[in-house]
Amino acid sequence: MRKYFRYLVFAASFAGLGISMPSCPAQQAMQQQIDALQTTNMDTAKKLRTLQTTVTGLSNDMNQVKQLLPQMTNVIQAQKGALDQLDTTVQQMRGKGKPAAKKHK
Repeated sequence: MRKYFRYLVFAASFAGLGISMPSCPAQQAMQQQIDALQTTNMDTAKKLRTLQTTVTGLSNDMNQVKQLLPQMTNVIQAQKGALDQLDTTVQQMRGKGKPAAKKHK
């Protein structure tokens, strides 16, 4: 029994040493992958913050456009009315058949 106990302790200590070794190639590869993913995650978070800032700015600009659009529409309609009236006046003046001005020799 004592003979098996010694082998069991030896096997357990060897397995424990293998698991707890920080310099295992698989553990190093895993740590490198984790580090790479953390770096990529930080870069992605920075890009996301930049995009959020841009979208917020565009949203604010769009709200300003929505506020100014009715005012612009009113101004354009007023100008259209004035142009229509001017066109009507010009047509009336042409319709009266004013005699052409004489040229001086």
